[in-house]
Amino acid sequence: MIKNNYIVTTFILVCSLSATNLNDFVGSWEGSESLSSPTMSYQGRETYVSFRHNANLDTNLIYTSNSDFIYNGYLGWAAHYFTHSKAENQVVFGRRFTTPLGILGSQEIVYNILENDGERMVLEFISEDGLTIHTLNLNLSLAVLSNDIDIYPQEASLEPNYPNPFNPATSIPVKISHKSSTRLSIYNSNGKFIKNIQNGLLEPGQYIFKWNGTNDQNVSVSAGTYIYKFSHGSNTLVRKMILLK
Repeated sequence: MIKNNYIVTTFILVCSLSATNLNDFVGSWEGSESLSSPTMSYQGRETYVSFRHNANLDTNLIYTSNSDFIYNGYLGWAAHYFTHSKAENQVVFGRRFTTPLGILGSQEIVYNILENDGERMVLEFISEDGLTIHTLNLNLSLAVLSNDIDIYPQEASLEPNYPNPFNPATSIPVKISHKSSTRLSIYNSNGKFIKNIQNGLLEPGQYIFKWNGTNDQNVSVSAGTYIYKFSHGSNTLVRKMILLK
């Protein structure tokens, strides 16, 4: 269980200067995150956050992310929620967790909006002791997520990555038509496993995942042709991409 007073998170999001409702956040955001805390520090880690409409409520969004500070990947089946308050100039990430007794709980992490210039918005949550700082710099991708049934793909698809060839990072769009267990993996041209980019349940919609040319030890791999494979349920889709140095 993660307590609010251990987390400080700053989010830089590209969005409209006149963002007044949740619809302005809907979409897939990608960028990097950095952490400075008494127990762990890192810089420039690739990350993403994807928001989509909530079919049951119009007062919040459902989101997924590879950032452990706002999203629990082990509870991908439990919806994580996001809300925005223009009056308070704040956003809230509702993170799911399980207690030692196995009970599902929710933690609300509140962020103050520090900056919004039409192309950048800075959000910040400061812990009570002020010792932990986590930053996330995100850009809105071209693929827009929605819970409108008419934009859901009729079947899963794995789109061409972009840019391709690439150096040092590339984006991989995928679409799924129904909730299913998924895995997006990278292999070299000899079929050797390199890294899992996504591994878990996904809701129907469009997603964009980023690979920064590193293996599962976060070590940069050599230039060459790589295979990215997307498995959903019992189906598998495969494409090739080229990493330049």
